[in-house]
Order: sequence, then structure tokens, then C-alpha cells
Amino acid sequence: MKGSRQKFNERKLQEFLKILHVETIDVNQNVSRKYALIYLSLVKKGKKIPINDVWIAACCMEVGGTLLTRDRHFQHVEQIEAMVLDT
Repeated sequence: MKGSRQKFNERKLQEFLKILHVETIDVNQNVSRKYALIYLSLVKKGKKIPINDVWIAACCMEVGGTLLTRDRHFQHVEQIEAMVLDT
């Protein structure tokens, strides 16, 4: 939203969501608790990852999905199944 292409980016996002029939995940109390569980687990292991990625992992945990990613640090999140794609 901060960039100079805010309207363009918003339009592209809405197209993406519609074309691929993407459902969003509400960040509610359940997701927040999962976030805390994952964050504390990572801190205890000394394996901190970017904070937004902790939210992504919590949402994945909430729906019981498998995360497809190129970010190897998701392998440290033992609460979810993550498949790291080769680049």
C-alpha cells in the first residue's frame, strides 16, 4: 500500500484471488495462539525466522495444510508440513 503502484497492485491481487479461487484465512484467536506456539518453539531452538513467516506458518497450521515454499527456514517449523521447492 505504501508504494507508488498501490491501485495497480490492489487490482492484480483481486484478480489473482478471483482467478485462482483463493480463500483467505481469518487471523483470529486460534491462529494467534498457534503463532505464539510456533514463535516460542523457534525461540527455544534458537531458530528465529522472519515474523511474517511465523504468521504464514500459523495460518497453515490452522487449516492443516502443507506449505509449498522456496524458503528453507520453514523447515525449522515442526508444527507444519512444509515442502521446499527447488529454485
